Amino acid sequence: MKANPGMTVQKTLTGDIADGTSMTTPVYISDFIMLLIKYFISTANLQRLMFLLSFLTYGVGDGVTAAYMIEKTGVMRESNPILQFFYASSGAPGIISFKICFGFIILLMVWIISRQTNTYWTITGFLVAHCAGGIMAMRANLMAAYGMTPPSPDSVIMAFLILTGLFVLIGDMMDKLSSTSVKQTRAKALLTTDFLNKSIM
Repeated sequence: MKANPGMTVQKTLTGDIADGTSMTTPVYISDFIMLLIKYFISTANLQRLMFLLSFLTYGVGDGVTAAYMIEKTGVMRESNPILQFFYASSGAPGIISFKICFGFIILLMVWIISRQTNTYWTITGFLVAHCAGGIMAMRANLMAAYGMTPPSPDSVIMAFLILTGLFVLIGDMMDKLSSTSVKQTRAKALLTTDFLNKSIM
């Protein structure tokens, strides 16, 4: 679109062109999600990929499918009183926003821990279980929305806790093996350097 002479043209935050007579388009949740996806793709490794998948399943996916299920079956089908409250006060956008924010806060705390500790595989194991929990929640929501009998919330939570314990334990074992291997490599390097120094002298 061409701008008329004298008309103020500016780029909005979403890349749209706006003139001086209209308000700039705000950044929506979808824009924020796309920025996260682009960041994780540009700096991809296994753990960052699991951060992204956990956010998309436990945060976005569970929130969207929960809102869809409530729209289809009614708010009383949702067993979580917090989600019932958000739906009653803000509708489907309230549930989706709450789940996205809640999932983001959990993953932010996990990310902070991962930066402060040498627990790469333990954190990755937790993220794998977190992603699996989000997929189980999405499956249960969709089953309820389409009139099928979903697994009980207690069984989903129990399966999630078991998976979390299992994958975190496996990750902890891998971190210990990795740490031992690094220490042995450093010790060999020091011995080799010491031997070379003595030989030169």
